[in-house]
Amino acid sequence: MRKRQIDTTRRFFIDSLPLLGAIFLMLASVSYIMYRNWNEKLYIEKWKDYEDCGI
Repeated sequence: MRKRQIDTTRRFFIDSLPLLGAIFLMLASVSYIMYRNWNEKLYIEKWKDYEDCGI
């Protein structure tokens, strides 16, 4: 009986790994996109003052 419960638990974790991997990739992608947008906004703000100089 105990061995059957261990096999069921192990099977649950093995079956859920692709779902957890997909969720991790989605969170990493969204975080990267948010970081890029935030970084781009800071870059634009940094150089906004120099638009009048012609640089």
